[in-house]
Amino acid sequence: MKAAVCERYGPPEVVQIREVPTPVPAEGEVLVEAVATTVNSGDARVRALRVPRGLRLPVRLKLGLTKPKTAILGFEMAGRVEAVGTAVTRFRPGDRVVASRGFDFGCHAEYATVPEDGAIATIPEGLDFQDAVALCFGGTTALYFFRLGKLAPGESLLVNGASGAVGTMAVQIAKDVGAEVTAVCSGANAELVKSLGADHVVDYTTDDFTRNGRRYDVIMDNHGNAPYGRVKDSLAPGGRFLMVVGDLWQMIDGAPRKAVIAGSDDDAASLAGSYQELMSLSERGGLRPVIDSVLPFEQIVEAYRRVDGGHKVGSVVLTFGRDD
Repeated sequence: MKAAVCERYGPPEVVQIREVPTPVPAEGEVLVEAVATTVNSGDARVRALRVPRGLRLPVRLKLGLTKPKTAILGFEMAGRVEAVGTAVTRFRPGDRVVASRGFDFGCHAEYATVPEDGAIATIPEGLDFQDAVALCFGGTTALYFFRLGKLAPGESLLVNGASGAVGTMAVQIAKDVGAEVTAVCSGANAELVKSLGADHVVDYTTDDFTRNGRRYDVIMDNHGNAPYGRVKDSLAPGGRFLMVVGDLWQMIDGAPRKAVIAGSDDDAASLAGSYQELMSLSERGGLRPVIDSVLPFEQIVEAYRRVDGGHKVGSVVLTFGRDD
């Protein structure tokens, strides 16, 4: 099978398409034939070993000291079940699914195996593979932080970085919860976030939301340029700060104030539940994908360049040339 192999940290060009053996599902595993995958900011950070200040050593210990422990990156995929191992009862060949191997990665390939009880969920009829996979990274991140931050109906939420993969999902999920949403993005993306349900939009190129006098029950920072020290005066009494991106010193500063600074959700059962929730939200019209660009898998280097540029809107999707 074809896979995107990354054997050293570096720029997009370190990723190469190669032929590698197709995995075989073990007992309790499902083999998924990929139709679409994504290159997200997490993939890009791992590839480049681009990590927040103060976290380089622990990240190297987790992901690989001198090169990635897992040569095939990729956090998520959408496709069809190709085969199942013994004792699998929940899935059968032909099922349409979204799936993830968590920080074992491996989804930038034509095939990947996933435990039946792992991060895998059925795609509803009417939702194509590209749209389904575009919901996953941003959607699971937003759900994870909103759960930890206990976002409630009627609360005011500010989303800093509202036009990226996480931000576009956060705006929609928060509106579904019943929150009042203020989206921070460039003026060029204002109409997009309004169409996703944002009640208010702040153009960061002309207005600093920390100086407009408004306070919010919850502030979510998806960029890393709005740490607790900058936004604390914009939090209402009892307000919560969701630090999706931040360095060690920002975490230390936020921790005594009970900021939500946890990392990405990597628990398989939790991811599976989030995937099911995202698919359900999409099926009933409460969530729509936002796709920056769709490229053939062979152009994965260009996809990484797009993500590295820092100005994508929504998700960058790769396709494997298979029909929906």
